[in-house]
Amino acid sequence: MTGQIQLVIISIGGGHATGVMEAGTQIKQSLVKIFPHTNIRIIDLDALSDRKPKYYSHKDYDFDAVHRQLTEGGHFTKTVAIKNANDANSSDPIELVLLCGCYALFDERINNLAQLKVFLDSDGDKRLINLINLRKIATGEELSELLTEYMDHLRVEMHKFIGPTRANADLIIPCTNDNTGCAIITDGIVRVVQDIRGSGHHTHSFAKQSPLLLDFEAERMNVEKERYYDLA
Repeated sequence: MTGQIQLVIISIGGGHATGVMEAGTQIKQSLVKIFPHTNIRIIDLDALSDRKPKYYSHKDYDFDAVHRQLTEGGHFTKTVAIKNANDANSSDPIELVLLCGCYALFDERINNLAQLKVFLDSDGDKRLINLINLRKIATGEELSELLTEYMDHLRVEMHKFIGPTRANADLIIPCTNDNTGCAIITDGIVRVVQDIRGSGHHTHSFAKQSPLLLDFEAERMNVEKERYYDLA
């Protein structure tokens, strides 16, 4: 039989050096184990930001191109052979895309396509420390240059452009060094896929479908996980 592939978009945003791509990679690894026959890919939004000069704003990104990549690639209309669901080699009519980057929640058109929008939250001090570690600062001159960039550009960019996208998130996860946040996001994605498979039709907003966000059964969530929710 034949069917259509549905693109399921999960947008993961956050401030500088909050580990957005690292989280996306870890989540993908978990999803591959849960959905072994599902095509899962990551789009690194920050890697697409190569405009010169650098504006330290949304102007550094070509959201039109990203939107076209998500909507004009035939993902919503591509007809494929769908084998018996019990066949271990059967292809899955769902494709998961993890859109990761500081501005993943910025563009309204892309937000309307996403089934789940996540923001990784962190305070400024931690972001700065992470930047120092990521850039492997070894000299006073390098540190001085980074501090200048942070104070003159990155901090302003966070407050004016990236931080406000927090309001667009369905789920806000504190940026930490453990795996609990990624586990919660993975659980949310599994719920989205299950809902889509159960309904048999497209759903463009997980928040609309589940006003309480990740409405998990209480017995599935332990106390450690619960402290990560931010429904403010």
